[in-house]
Amino acid sequence: MFSIPLVVALALYGVSTVLYMLFLAGVSERVRPWARAVLLAGAAAHLAAIGYHHAWHRAPPILAPASLVNLGVFVVVAGYLVLHLTLRTTGAGGIVAPFAAVVLGTLLNNAGGRVPGMKAVAILTPVHIATSAVGFLFFAAAFAAATLRLFADLRLRERHGLGWPRMPPIASLDRFAFASLRLGFPFYTVGIILGAVWAWWGSEAGPLVPEYVLGVVVWVLYAALILAFTRSGWKGRKAAVLVIVGFMAVLSVVLMYAFRRLA
Repeated sequence: MFSIPLVVALALYGVSTVLYMLFLAGVSERVRPWARAVLLAGAAAHLAAIGYHHAWHRAPPILAPASLVNLGVFVVVAGYLVLHLTLRTTGAGGIVAPFAAVVLGTLLNNAGGRVPGMKAVAILTPVHIATSAVGFLFFAAAFAAATLRLFADLRLRERHGLGWPRMPPIASLDRFAFASLRLGFPFYTVGIILGAVWAWWGSEAGPLVPEYVLGVVVWVLYAALILAFTRSGWKGRKAAVLVIVGFMAVLSVVLMYAFRRLA
């Protein structure tokens, strides 16, 4: 499976992921077109790698599961780019780029040969833990703001006013929760990517351990929330409830991770 064009594609997907994370975190709006352009370059390199792989009859065969998954990743990326041209989607590349980077990196390390020196990435385990922890703290802040928002909204609907202790305005709580999500999401994304790579190497049970699967589900939920906020400014009780549900899920991931290692 290893080839220079495929490594180039992986590198471009990785760069696109970083740029999309900067956009979703609100660091800069200007990086979004660059993120999309790099993702397009990654798709072109990926297509060239697929052609090279099969033209030179490199292992695994074209109908092998790894080859089919590799082709599927390209189809997902290309499909997103086509949809963007037709529907002008915004920000969804922040989901597609990390997905492509994780799956392609896993294939390179596990299917039909390993990338030379890839095992060295195992030393990044502390980075995985640190970035996941930072993301968790930001999500906890968003959870606190969303919970206060629901209590404040309940008081207003019952016509009790903001009461005592006095709570911040609902609009401020919405903005704070959204800002916390945008800041925490890039850190959590890095943690998910490094965790997925480590799961293939360091976990005897493989990647389908409950906390890994739930962690990816939580990532998808937060990504959908941020995209909804970014595109339409979506807020209100439903958004606050989803922020709370997301934090309960990520808290479950942390607890399962802790209990598994203490057992």
